[in-house]
Amino acid sequence: MVSQYQKYMKQSVSALTAGEQINLLFDQACVNISKAIEAIEKKDIVGAHNSIMKTENIFNYLIDSLDMSYPISKNLLALYDFINDRLIQANIKKDIKPLREAQKIATELRDTWKKAEVLARTGG
Repeated sequence: MVSQYQKYMKQSVSALTAGEQINLLFDQACVNISKAIEAIEKKDIVGAHNSIMKTENIFNYLIDSLDMSYPISKNLLALYDFINDRLIQANIKKDIKPLREAQKIATELRDTWKKAEVLARTGG
């Protein structure tokens, strides 16, 4: 049975533009990476694993959503694959260094997508 909250959240997300949805995914990926770093620092192996897996799921979704008919999609695929590789390495070793690498790129991508969304909305 679907709760009222779940219905509300599904409706809220479906009302967003594609650009807003991508921004939401990147925001959540950045939050999850920060949580994973904190969890590793606190020796919370399960918490780190869960946060990393949530982030991997986001990037796998982004990979699956790419339209490969655009040349930029190949570049994005390479970046998303690199981030996923860093996440996997961090999860295997419970190491913060690959997470920081993934966080840097994810943050830059998030900021770029936000700028692109504003430009698309304003026609700039």
